Amino acid sequence: MQTRAIRILTGLLCCTLTACATEPAHIALKPELSQRINSSNGVILDSQKELVAIVEESKVSQSTGGGLIPILIDASRNRSRASAAEGAVRPIRDALVDCDVGAELQHALGTRLKAIPWLHMKKVDVVYDKAPTPIPSLLTASPEDVLLLVTPSYVLSADFTVLHFSTNVRVVPRAAHLIPADAGENAEKRMAPLYKTLVSHRTAVTVQGDSIIAASNAWTHDGGKQIKEAFRQSIRNTADQIIEALSHPERAPTTP
Repeated sequence: MQTRAIRILTGLLCCTLTACATEPAHIALKPELSQRINSSNGVILDSQKELVAIVEESKVSQSTGGGLIPILIDASRNRSRASAAEGAVRPIRDALVDCDVGAELQHALGTRLKAIPWLHMKKVDVVYDKAPTPIPSLLTASPEDVLLLVTPSYVLSADFTVLHFSTNVRVVPRAAHLIPADAGENAEKRMAPLYKTLVSHRTAVTVQGDSIIAASNAWTHDGGKQIKEAFRQSIRNTADQIIEALSHPERAPTTP
């Protein structure tokens, strides 16, 4: 089923950082590279400022073979659905006004990254930026051999009953001895991740009814207890998955 987001935020930063369309979802760290990493800094890129929802696109023109009238019908339906979703998601956003995903993920990771031998982690910062931050700027600000980039994103399912929380994790080289010899001045090759993976977590809410308004009410009942707990669970689970993945960078993590 074809879908779109109310605001195209999810995955935007990941794709802007590098040519994500040409990268596999998981890149294992080669043992010979892990032995050559002497230090690293971590950055949690918290660029998504609000929760978004997926909207199912109307496909009348697709099913009828096209034409002006079906296209106009699709456009009208899409506007209506997007407007309805925006109205239903707003109370959920209001319940999350004090939720700082970057800071909470930093807290959930704690000092565990420093305990991973091959990383030699010095510190982990949170970077808040509405616009995608290019890797060169982050690398310039880091004096260490590699930069660990952690980019969380989150979205509600089209029926509002499931919170999808995904986090892109990548290790990007800065030190010359870790950059491929054939990279030359090719920026894309120089910034190609030594390690990359995606971890995700889903949390569902029990709904009385089958409308997005009913689901919104379920998330926001009792001061938003359900949506707040869903974010807490997602962040804790994500932190655990990140530690597990980086503890065994030679293999793909098990993602619920």
